[in-house]
Parts: sequence; C-alpha cells; structure tokens
Amino acid sequence: MSHGVRLRAVAALASGALLLSACGAGGGTGGPDTETASQASPSNATGESTLKIATGVDLQTRVLAHLYQQRLAADGITASVVDVGTTREQIVDALQAGRATMVPDFTGDLYVYARQNERPASPQPSANPSSTRSPAPDTDTPRGLLDSLGQLLGITGETGPSDDDVYRALPGALPRGLTVLDSSSAQRTDRVVVTAATNAQYNLGGLNTIGEHCPEMAVGMARGYADSAQGERGLKAYYDCAPKAAPEFATTGELVNALLSDEVQAAVLRSSEPAIDDDGLVELDDPNRLFRPERAVVLSSEGMDDRAVASANAVSANLTSEDLTTITRLAGGSDPAMSPEQTATFLREQPR
Repeated sequence: MSHGVRLRAVAALASGALLLSACGAGGGTGGPDTETASQASPSNATGESTLKIATGVDLQTRVLAHLYQQRLAADGITASVVDVGTTREQIVDALQAGRATMVPDFTGDLYVYARQNERPASPQPSANPSSTRSPAPDTDTPRGLLDSLGQLLGITGETGPSDDDVYRALPGALPRGLTVLDSSSAQRTDRVVVTAATNAQYNLGGLNTIGEHCPEMAVGMARGYADSAQGERGLKAYYDCAPKAAPEFATTGELVNALLSDEVQAAVLRSSEPAIDDDGLVELDDPNRLFRPERAVVLSSEGMDDRAVASANAVSANLTSEDLTTITRLAGGSDPAMSPEQTATFLREQPR
C-alpha cells in the first residue's frame, strides 16, 4: 500500500468514528474554522469576557487552538477560536491589543522570533555556566545562527540548546505583557531520517556516524532549508557531514517520495510527520542537538484568568508527540479527512 493510500485509509476510519460519536452525542459535524464559540452559555450570565484563542502559525497550532477551546468550554470557561493572522508578528500584535488572549506555538521558533524582534528586559543568566568556549559572533560563520542562539541562551559548548534551555529562556525574551504557560512534552523537532535499507547499508543509527558517508548521500530538505543554519552548514559544523547534494522540495509528499525512490538517501523531516511511521523510516539520533527544540507551548497575555490557565495547562500536560502526528494525518494535505475542529474533537475522545 502506498504512502498516500495508507494515510487516506487511516484518516477515513478515524473520520467515520468521529461522525458516529457526534451522532450519538447529538453533536454536529463542525462549522467554520474561525470564531468558533464555546459550548458555554451564550448569554454569558456570569459577566466574564470571552477568552480568545488565536489559531496560530500553521495547521497544528490551528487544531490545538480548537483543542484548548473545547477543554476550556468543558470546564465552563467561555472561549472562542479567532483567526488574527498566521505570522507571529500579527499574533503578538493581537495578544498585546487584546484581540486574542492565548495561542498555541512551539518553543524554538517562538524563541527565535522573540529574540530577533524584541530585546529582553534584562540579560538572561547562563543556562550552562560551566561551558567555556565562546561562540563566534559573526553570523556568517559556519555555525552562524546556531551560535547566536546558543550565545543568547548562555550555551557556549559544542552542542545546541536542549528543550529545557529554550523553555526556561522564553519568559525573558518575550514582548512586554506576554508570558508562556506550562510546556507540553509534545514535540515536532526536525530530524534527519533514512529508509531502513539505507540505515542498514551504512550502519548509521545516529548523525555522529554519518560524516564519512555524506559524500555518497543526497540529503533532501524543505524549500529554503538548505541555506539555513540547520541545513548544509549545520550538518557540516555539527557532524562533519558534507552531502553530495541538498535538493529542496516544495512539499513534504514530494520529499518523502524522493526518499522512498532513493532520489535522495536522507531527508530532514519534522518528527511529527506521519510518513516516518507509515513508511518505516529511521530517525537518526541528534546527540549534538543540531536541530532546534520545538516543544508545544501556549503563549498568553499575562492577565489571563487563573482558571483558564489551569485548564489550558491540563491540556498541555496530556498532549503527546503522537497527537501532533495524528493532527497532520487527519487534517493535513490537499484533501483532509477532517476539519481542524473535528480533529480536535477526535483527539479529545481518545483514551489518556
């Protein structure tokens, strides 16, 4: 069964199960994705204002916005999902202006945005004070932005920042009036993946053994990725890997097909990409942490109600990396099996 057929079959089964569940509960099949009202009383008799959850930067954050909204509604908190734009600049503006109260995001990308667009109020303490090597300040050097990120985080050793390093540094980097809630264990960090056959051929297992084989390998990447700090420069600087080619692909499907057909021998994919499981791909360990940690987190206004904070944190605590894969499987692609709202409902109904 091909990659695409397998995804459609699994998604169709899940969609059918959700529709049956909705019929049994007297629910509908979902409406427009934006401005989705909560199930709380529309009259809002308690006088509390509606908490507005922005849809965020991409498909996964859009589904997560609905997931948080549904949990808040179940806890009796009036909430709606709002679309205020898909760039972090638009979203931060909306949060600061009160047009949104919270938004799902991911730690690494959020931190980079915050440090590139807003200076922290005060220097942050070193996350790794025992390190002694100072990074090169010139962003055109081979390590480039990777060193800049490490320097901002106080990490000056030979490895990149950890999940905890980035999460701990976020509050001090955020624009005034914004904060982050508890982070989730769910992550979608980029990974180099290979087929099982390629992994066996070169006896890889991790990126620390890939260097000597890189001249024989083409490493496929998303469009615009090869020239980034985590692309060819990062592979060379962190693992002495200089691939024979680093072709870029417009879609994940094209990249996966190129890998499966041996047009490329390795590919950089998000760890939440369903093809990794569906096609038996092997994720190569990244011991030096070349790839920026991307853990799910909620960015919110500092004045968010305590009950809402507790409810949102409960969602984050239950969220898993497998949930992110399910989101892409069900709501992704050109012909998704479910809407973002339906996908969120499906996730909520899964046993925990």
